[in-house]
Amino acid sequence: MHNNRLRNALPRCLLSALLIGGITTTASVNAVDGIGTHDLKLFELEGNTADNPAGPPTDWDALHSGATPANMITFTGVLPDPAPQTIFWKGGSKDVSDVSEWWYKQGSVSDKSNITNAYAAAYTAPADVCVTSASNNTVVDCATAGSVVLHEQGDLIVYFGMDRFANSGDTFGGFWFFQDPAVGIGDVNGQGQFSGNHVAATATEPGDVLVLVEYPQASGATPEIKVYEWDPNQVRGPNIAPNLSLRFTASQAECNNADGLGKLACAKVNLVTLPNPPWDYTPKGGNANSVMPTQTFFEGGINLTGILGSTPCISSFLAETRSSRSETASLEDFAFGGFDACGANVSKSCEAEISETGDSVTVTFWGEVNNTGGLPLDIELEDDQANSTFTKVCVDGSDSSTPDGRCVGEANIAGLTLGAIASFNLGGGQSVVYEGQYSLSEFDETTEFVDTVTLRFYDPGTGALIDTETATSAECPPTGDPSILVTKLCFANLTNNGSQIDRSFSGTVSNDGNVKLDGVNLSDSDYAGAFSAWLDDGDGVFDDSLDSPFALPGALEPGDLLFYSFEMLDGEFAHSNTITASGTNVFDQSTVSANAVVTECSPDVNPGLSLTKDCDPENAGVRLVADGGVVLVEVDNVIVVENTGDVALAVTVSDDQVQALVEEGSALFTCPPATPNSCTGTLNPGVSATFRQTYRPDGLSLGAGGSLELPSSVSFVNTATATATAAVGGDQVAADPVSADCPLCPAP
Repeated sequence: MHNNRLRNALPRCLLSALLIGGITTTASVNAVDGIGTHDLKLFELEGNTADNPAGPPTDWDALHSGATPANMITFTGVLPDPAPQTIFWKGGSKDVSDVSEWWYKQGSVSDKSNITNAYAAAYTAPADVCVTSASNNTVVDCATAGSVVLHEQGDLIVYFGMDRFANSGDTFGGFWFFQDPAVGIGDVNGQGQFSGNHVAATATEPGDVLVLVEYPQASGATPEIKVYEWDPNQVRGPNIAPNLSLRFTASQAECNNADGLGKLACAKVNLVTLPNPPWDYTPKGGNANSVMPTQTFFEGGINLTGILGSTPCISSFLAETRSSRSETASLEDFAFGGFDACGANVSKSCEAEISETGDSVTVTFWGEVNNTGGLPLDIELEDDQANSTFTKVCVDGSDSSTPDGRCVGEANIAGLTLGAIASFNLGGGQSVVYEGQYSLSEFDETTEFVDTVTLRFYDPGTGALIDTETATSAECPPTGDPSILVTKLCFANLTNNGSQIDRSFSGTVSNDGNVKLDGVNLSDSDYAGAFSAWLDDGDGVFDDSLDSPFALPGALEPGDLLFYSFEMLDGEFAHSNTITASGTNVFDQSTVSANAVVTECSPDVNPGLSLTKDCDPENAGVRLVADGGVVLVEVDNVIVVENTGDVALAVTVSDDQVQALVEEGSALFTCPPATPNSCTGTLNPGVSATFRQTYRPDGLSLGAGGSLELPSSVSFVNTATATATAAVGGDQVAADPVSADCPLCPAP
């Protein structure tokens, strides 16, 4: 801050007198118009709209075309006011009345008072501009000994202008700069009352500002500028008119760069015709391509900070025409628009991360705070989550890294307070990045994971709240690390009399990720039936009396464990199958799955077969029979085959005699006619079959008078065999061959 600043060096009356007296010749000043060796170089105030030469300082044509020159805070755009749109209405619509007493409607005004367009642009002074001394306002290098500062770096410089329908009379114009964001009108094509109120001056803060400009049409006339502050409480001293404190006046305030004199405010009118501007403009008696007649275009510039001693937080702008130069003149036409020369905005993004155990979520949020105006602001950031904490505020890229929207390696800014509320000062046009976080210990898939950051910005001088902005990011549910694990065991036993295998499967399904899984289910490559499942009670040991039945599909929280089982009958000895467990992440609906494979699940099979053969009756079974006059020998045998194992057997019983085997009791075997001495059938474990056979040994018939020598030594021997194949597993088994030795004449 310069101690030798001109506006602080003299009282208001002498300051105005000096700046007027310094231009008593036909030459004028230039420091707010941007044309000179040591001036602001912000804007061309030379009575036309063309940016000539191109580049800084700029002009209205360039701004209308989208130029965003350095140090510009905001531009209203060209605000059209085509007749009969928005004129003042009713007697209370005067500059000495509060905005809330103003009325508007559609209608007509005199041609000379008919505004066609209005515009304003706000800048910050890029550097100090100095004048020779408190008594000499010649612009000099600020290094000049004894010089005083006229425009200080960071001052709010406002340029304003309008064009009108006709030049048939003196111009009485006014330009209001409002601070209350509520000031405005409703439908521009309707009628009604203005909203909002004037902001009043206080001992430390400026009120709303009115710039009145009169430009007489007399030959050689120069504009007169008066700057008023809304001061109903007269904190600046006695008012010159009701509610208005005169802060600055200059009777010869034409912008001119001829003599290098400095000034806090100046104005200019077009004294020559101008080309039709790049926005819509049609003069009286002309068309949309007509030139702009003389004295229909008006522009000016003012250092608001320099005149007021502090900087107002402007939110809107109004250009007006008036019936006379009097402060109490009736207001006629107007054009209104937003003009946020003081403001801030905030953005927000977020991401959420679930803890490894899945029992809490940490949401990290970050964003950018921008001071969109030219004034320093005191900033407060607050998040609407109860346990939110701001952890960082930095200038992105201040560590020479590539800006990435985060505070990674950058240091926190100076003067920062962190915690539930982050507070700091942010200079005009500056931006910072903030970061914060909060945690949730209770959440589920219905939790929105949405929070709102509120930005409040205050006047650093008074601490008064200027405005509030909010930023709410899109929902950022955590994706977590979903995972599922399945195990599988298989036990096989023979069943159904050893003809099938009963396989019992069991295992576990666990949510070993950190997010809840929905729709958890099981499927098996060979089994299509229902699964039985139980939710573990926490001890990791299955107990169906303690563990809770679980319906598949269902939801598993992180760490939950399921026990499952199912059974299936199978005739195949060898077996392999795959079970799949799957579930869906409740936050992003992604699916996870896991498999468990059983490659061997065969029962322990022990096939066994026994065979016995005896004479029938035992130790006898031989008899003589007469047949056709011949005595024949017949031998009776009994054969018993038994399944002594644990698996069903497909059995073949054979005898070396060709006579048929006859099964006793149930018909388990088939003895085909072609081979009646060989029978096949199935024996379940522990089941036996008995066969009887009668045969006549060859060559042992006796004719009439025949006899056998040594009959007591004659016996008849034959042999039976039995083989089998296991119904499960296909193992081959054979009984030892057995023979029966039946004597013709048993020993007594």
